Amino acid sequence: MSIVNHLETNLGEISEGWKDAAAADNLRVIRFACQPFEGASTFSTLGLSDSPMQFPGGDVCAQELLFAAWDSYPASKVASFLLTFAEYVRSQSRALLRGEVFGPSTPLIPGVAANGVYASLPAIYPDELACYRASKPPAILVWLVPLIGRECEIVRRNGWGDFEKLLESSNPDLLDLDRPSLVGGEGDSCGGV
Repeated sequence: MSIVNHLETNLGEISEGWKDAAAADNLRVIRFACQPFEGASTFSTLGLSDSPMQFPGGDVCAQELLFAAWDSYPASKVASFLLTFAEYVRSQSRALLRGEVFGPSTPLIPGVAANGVYASLPAIYPDELACYRASKPPAILVWLVPLIGRECEIVRRNGWGDFEKLLESSNPDLLDLDRPSLVGGEGDSCGGV
C-alpha cells in the first residue's frame, strides 16, 4: 500500500491537489472533501515523507502534515499555507514534536485570525491514519491545529498537556480559522491551565 492509498483508505478520494510550479521536487498538497466533517476539507502534504526527519534523540522518521478547515476558506489559500509551511519544515530536517508551536506570525491565510499552529496527534481522524508503517522509516501524520492570539504563548508557557486539557474542556471549533481565542487579555491564566 502506498501512502496515497493509506490516505485515501482513511480520508476518501483525493479531490484536488497543488504543487509549487517553481519547485523542482515532488512536494504537493492534496485535499480531501467532507473530511473530517461535512462542509469541511482536510489538506495533506504528499512528498514531505520522502525527506526523513530527525528527532532530538537521534531517531529518524518521516512525516506528512494534515490541516483541516471549513470549506468557507479558499482551498487554494489553505493549500498555499500548508505547502509553504511544509517547505519550511523540510528545510529544518527536524521532525515536528507533539505540542510544538509555530507562531504567532502573520495570519495563516489572508484575512483570518489564526496566526500560529500546534503540532498534534490527528485526534479527529481514524486512529489508523496516524502512522503509515509501510514506508522506511514509518511516516507519522501530524495534525496542525490552528492557534489564535495568545494561544501560542500559553502552550509554550504551560505545556502541551495542559493545552490539550483546555481544548477538551472548551471544545472549540478547530476548523474555524476565525474562532474566538481560548485566551483572553493580559494576565489571563487560560482558564486555570
